[in-house]
Amino acid sequence: MTKKITLPVTIAAVASVFAVGGAVAFGVTPSKDDTVANEARAASQGQSDPIDAKLARDCVQATIARGVDVPEPGSWRPAAKMDVDTPHGVLIIRNAKAAVVCLIDNGKATGIMAADSHFDGSTGQRHTYRKLTASRPFDYFDALNNSTESIQFGIASDGVTAVKLVAPDGSETAAVVKEGTFIAKTKYAEDSNQATTNHVRATLTDGTVIEGPLRG
Repeated sequence: MTKKITLPVTIAAVASVFAVGGAVAFGVTPSKDDTVANEARAASQGQSDPIDAKLARDCVQATIARGVDVPEPGSWRPAAKMDVDTPHGVLIIRNAKAAVVCLIDNGKATGIMAADSHFDGSTGQRHTYRKLTASRPFDYFDALNNSTESIQFGIASDGVTAVKLVAPDGSETAAVVKEGTFIAKTKYAEDSNQATTNHVRATLTDGTVIEGPLRG
């Protein structure tokens, strides 16, 4: 039997609208046990798709070439992706400590969005894996909003098998879920949990469905 849990909405003070080049990153400082668990999970899932793995490496190298000091450059692996075979796509890459979004233009990785802002520690500290809980196993970490559509990025715990964004009109958009990250494209901009934005419906491995605002 499916169990449904609904989380309360938390209203943020100010709506945020991001354009390409805005900060898309989240940081985490895991304990030794967290790091071991993440590495074991990655090993159990086998090797990444070779094309995606190359995009991840190229993305890191393109960022370094811009003069940004990317930490642990050999540790990043591909996660969720969208439209990478189109003129403008996105690929989330992550390691045991953090995740960031790469811009993919015409199949080529051009670099990490606002990487310097993320890696200097000035952004990305609120939405972390450490803050995920059994009652809220997902969280927003950024969005690309424009006049016609929004690409929204989130993190999720290992137990989340599917994510949908539910719009104010009740329509649903399935997200791409992989490696503890998700991406969804919707016509509703991320708007700090206002009634005009989406909320999340996450399905766990045991069939439990948890609903709540995109931001915690």
